[in-house]
Amino acid sequence: MALYEHVVITRPDISPAQVDTFVEDLTGFLKDKGAKVGKTEYWGLRNLAYPIKKQRKGHYSL
Repeated sequence: MALYEHVVITRPDISPAQVDTFVEDLTGFLKDKGAKVGKTEYWGLRNLAYPIKKQRKGHYSL
């Protein structure tokens, strides 16, 4: 089976607790579909390389 790595970027105006909840929900969804999730990491609020929908920052999660 191939190994994939995904980075999820969420809006900067939500709290880190909400980001954790979102990542947990996403992990549960992926596991329900048969995926294996090795680990998750929260990288924090970081600058985007370029603005997306007028946003310059985002919460990064692996």
